[in-house]
Amino acid sequence: MKNLLLLLSILTLVMLSNTYAQTGWFDQTNPLGIGEQAMIGKIQFVSQTEGWISCGSGGMLHTTNSGDNWTYVNPYPNDTIGAFSDPGINMSWAGVNNGWILFTLGGIDNPTGTILYKTTNGGVSWDRKIISSNVGDIGVEIQFTDANNGSLLYFNFNNGVASFLRTTDGGNTWNNKPAAGIFFFVNNNIGWAYAGSGQMGSDPPYIIYNSTDGGESWNEQFRDYTLGQFSAMRFTDVNNGWIVGKNGKVLKTNNGGSNWTLITNSGVNTNSECKTLFFLDANAGWISSKSDAGYPFIVHTTNGGNTWTTQSPYLGGSTENNAIFSIFFWDINNGWLTADFGRISRYINVSDVSDDEENLSEFNLKQNYPNPFNPATTIEYVLNENSWVRLTLLNSLGEEIAILADKEMEKGVHKIEFSSKNIPSGIYYYQLSAHNSSSGENRPFVQTRKMVILK
Repeated sequence: MKNLLLLLSILTLVMLSNTYAQTGWFDQTNPLGIGEQAMIGKIQFVSQTEGWISCGSGGMLHTTNSGDNWTYVNPYPNDTIGAFSDPGINMSWAGVNNGWILFTLGGIDNPTGTILYKTTNGGVSWDRKIISSNVGDIGVEIQFTDANNGSLLYFNFNNGVASFLRTTDGGNTWNNKPAAGIFFFVNNNIGWAYAGSGQMGSDPPYIIYNSTDGGESWNEQFRDYTLGQFSAMRFTDVNNGWIVGKNGKVLKTNNGGSNWTLITNSGVNTNSECKTLFFLDANAGWISSKSDAGYPFIVHTTNGGNTWTTQSPYLGGSTENNAIFSIFFWDINNGWLTADFGRISRYINVSDVSDDEENLSEFNLKQNYPNPFNPATTIEYVLNENSWVRLTLLNSLGEEIAILADKEMEKGVHKIEFSSKNIPSGIYYYQLSAHNSSSGENRPFVQTRKMVILK
């Protein structure tokens, strides 16, 4: 066969059942371990299975199987960099391929400027750009609303000056705009920002600003004179938004920030800080809190804050180091969080997830993990009936270069461990074709996914 390579790879087929015992939060493993060296920040998923976490000391964690496995990615290991992992807002993704992460040169203890890493191919390669080179500059926040339009904020500890920059070409060039504070945009034009008074904005009044022209100008919308510095903000559309902070502060707007309502029935601890929040839409949201004893918990609403329930992820460790930094939900049933000292947890609601037999109702080729990889990766697929299976590896031109499986297999979940020995770095595709082998009917199933080999 043309371009066919005979690969001497060991392919292990394993039957498995991948289920969760109950609805709730389940710990996931940080490959950096647990402790100060493993500090992590923002978490964001670009699909139900692929996600990224920013690391406080540089680099990122990456998963392609919903966090069952996380791998460490460091585009420029020779850079001495650091980042605020609390509240973890220094990373942004716009789709599967386009991602940006903002770091501090020299580290947080000795900042010498800010640096931006950017990828346009899902993390296969990264570009490096110096944003500022002033002593005292610290990268604080970055957000992109699409592949071209984004904003970033950095702050100088020496002179107290904040700098707000905007880009319309994916981060290749940046332009200075008026800085209003920590920001959040729902589209290319409409956004909000908040700031406080005094050193580090810790004193009231706390002010919320609004922009309708992409940050060219900001207009004051609201002043809060009650104690409790704002910590995080999120809008789901141009009308519905939430902001949380210290002293259990939770505020809500449903008219684009013209009016804000203090929420008093959420169940958060008013003696503790709400560090982060996440809302899928105007109704479904999650807010972090902490008990007086130091145990973290989450309050959850499905009706826009009318009623709340409490979720209690067990994160281990001391109660002093269990703050939740970032929350992300792909849908109402699948979510993740990051917490102090490198802890990761996943939420899954099995009440809406099929059991093993129902999961076998259709063919399915899953994303390999880890991805990118070197030297080995796992390919998993589901057969809904006894089938003749052909699993092949294709190059970037779509040419078949290896046969990973070509045999009859039983109904069930199968897993192959694939070694990339003798295969150069690059983008490849693996393709599963299957058809019923017992009835004699020709009902082919074909599915293809991308994998990346890095050496």
